[in-house]
Amino acid sequence: MKLGLLVLPVLCISLAACSKQDDAVELRTPSRSEFSAVSSVLELRCGGLDCHGAPARSLRIFGVYGLRLDGRDAPGGRDTTPDEVEATYQSLVTIDPERLSRVSADAGRGAESWLPLSKGRGREAHEGGSRLAAGSAADQCIVSWLSGSVDFDACACDDFGPKPLPGETW
Repeated sequence: MKLGLLVLPVLCISLAACSKQDDAVELRTPSRSEFSAVSSVLELRCGGLDCHGAPARSLRIFGVYGLRLDGRDAPGGRDTTPDEVEATYQSLVTIDPERLSRVSADAGRGAESWLPLSKGRGREAHEGGSRLAAGSAADQCIVSWLSGSVDFDACACDDFGPKPLPGETW
C-alpha cells in the first residue's frame, strides 16, 4: 500500500513533464532590411563611448562613433560595417521585446511606451537625458521604422546628432 502511494505522485509528475505545453510566444520585430537608416541615427544620438557605445550597457550601439565589433577598428575610423548594423539591430530588438512586438504589430501605435524611445525622449529616468525630442527628425525616423514604413528623409536630415546638453560642446 505504501509503495502505491509513492508511485502515484511520481507517475503524475512524469505524465505532467511529458505533456506538450505550447506556450511559446512569437514576437514581431520591425524590419531588419531598412534598419541601417535608423542605425545611423542611433549611432549619432546614442552610440558614443560614454553612452551606448560602451560594452557594459545592456543596449549596445555599434559603429563609427563608439563600440566596434572588430578590435582593429578604432572609433572615428572606417565607416560602420554591415555586421555592426546587424549587431546594433540584435541588441535593440532585445530591449523590451514584448512591448516592441505589440508596437510593431500595431503599425507603430504606442511607440512612446517602448523603453528605448521612452528613455530617449526623457519620459523615464535616463542617464543620457533626453536625446530624442518627440517630433524631431531622429524621433520621426525611429517611429517610422516601428510603424513599418521608414521615413528615409527624416533619418537622413539629422547630421549632427542632438544639441549639446548644458556644459557639453559638439
